[in-house]
Amino acid sequence: MKRAVGYLWISPSVTEPQPILDETRQRIADYCAENGMELVELFADVGATGVALKRAELVKMFTMLQDQKLDCVVVDSLARLGRRFHDAVTILNEFAFRDAGLVAIEERIDTSSPDGRQLLQTLIRIPQLAQWTQPQQTGGKRVRAKEVLYNGGACPYGYRIDETTNQYAVVTEEASIVKRIFRERLSGRSLRQIANDLTKQSVKTKRGGRWQANTIKTILENIFYTGVYQCHGTVYHDDHDEIISQHLFEQVNTTERSSIGA
Repeated sequence: MKRAVGYLWISPSVTEPQPILDETRQRIADYCAENGMELVELFADVGATGVALKRAELVKMFTMLQDQKLDCVVVDSLARLGRRFHDAVTILNEFAFRDAGLVAIEERIDTSSPDGRQLLQTLIRIPQLAQWTQPQQTGGKRVRAKEVLYNGGACPYGYRIDETTNQYAVVTEEASIVKRIFRERLSGRSLRQIANDLTKQSVKTKRGGRWQANTIKTILENIFYTGVYQCHGTVYHDDHDEIISQHLFEQVNTTERSSIGA
């Protein structure tokens, strides 16, 4: 008899997760019983944010897979792996690395079988899946779909992650420094001059260290400050609140290209 564990992730936006947890647990248990599997345990990351592979319950699940040599993981749907298609792909790659199968009941995918592996590889290549990451229109402001809300990685200086919405939010004090950097660079000051002044004035970087010319250059070249988000070759305009205008960004970077080495 195959031995399996169940897994699901529940979005932090869900105010009452228990009904979803109970329903999913039952569906996974019924699937295992119908297919002659022993369901050893169900792992659930409720309201977890951040990098998918660092979720507490997911880490425990992978540890159990390794220690007890279980056969597969059963999920109600690939959508239960995370809000982004990228999350699902990342986790599936981890399953493959650990030589563990995954069964997605809703999608009828079983990666422990040759047909299941082939189907998954085909799905990942379908261009229409990119629609999962298309921005939606809400109240005149274009935002990313829920599947592609921030989920780990470096947060640019001038922004933080809002724990409630899991979106980028402006940090007022840092934003004023970003605006200052752009204004001073446009006025002709060198990268080193700007960095030295900020350090002398005890202005901390994102990591609390000293400012370097390269740090200033990175900020100046980051289109993120205009409200644009770029991910895997896709560009989302008006994704988050801008700190500087597109016009100022272009002015500074046009100057940068014409004065390399300044």
